[in-house]
Amino acid sequence: MNFNIAISPCPNDIFIFGPLMRKIIETDHNFDFGLEDVEQLNKFAIKGDLDIVKVSYGVLPYIYENYYILNCGGALGHGNGPIVVSKNKISKDDLKGKRVAIPGEHTTAFMLFKHFFGTDFEFLEFRFDKIFDAIKDDIVDVGIVIHEGRFIYDKLGFFKVTDLGEEWEKRYFIPIPLGAIVVNKRVFKYIPDIKSSILSSIDYSFRNFNESKDFCKKYSQELDDDILENHINFFVNEYSFDMSKFTKQISTLLKIPEKQFI
Repeated sequence: MNFNIAISPCPNDIFIFGPLMRKIIETDHNFDFGLEDVEQLNKFAIKGDLDIVKVSYGVLPYIYENYYILNCGGALGHGNGPIVVSKNKISKDDLKGKRVAIPGEHTTAFMLFKHFFGTDFEFLEFRFDKIFDAIKDDIVDVGIVIHEGRFIYDKLGFFKVTDLGEEWEKRYFIPIPLGAIVVNKRVFKYIPDIKSSILSSIDYSFRNFNESKDFCKKYSQELDDDILENHINFFVNEYSFDMSKFTKQISTLLKIPEKQFI
């Protein structure tokens, strides 16, 4: 079977799927990879054309009727959530009414922001790697940064307003659900094979960490070694292998039937 699959070029996705991309993992199937920005992946999933997609948890309520959500291959964790940053020091109490740069209307980052602070803002959408520029150029007052942005915002001269991941963990005491792998229901019968391939790919990357990290550099050449390794260690963890013990709580919070997690 040939599966079309789309993931992001971020280090955590490349680390997880790199061995499959390089065809190191033995499988009876072929995985045809495409790489896109996280919000574009969400839009792909809404269209429902792809077999396998890495998506934001923020888009799951819009797509679960067409896709199953895998308990492996995704991004959950502690201390790795989106961060709201500004050019000048302000508190989260000063946020109301501000112009806010978001990395996509279906991203987990936007979902979390609305969850904790509501919608009384002017939201402007930018690709995740353009948000710092939007703040710097005063197009917006604050921005929600994701991916490696959480590791570099202070070095770029920006200030943390609030950490949305900390807000989540303080309220719910469970890992932050950031990204998930979803599989189109039309290929349901192949899900055990798909999960097995993903788990084998993750296992290979951890057993061959430096080799896999070097492969990530091909897609993240602007990141230095420390940031690249931090990114991998923060976003690829035990929950990448299995997050099933949290599906009940997450499905309740996101109003998704728990049976959609598999």
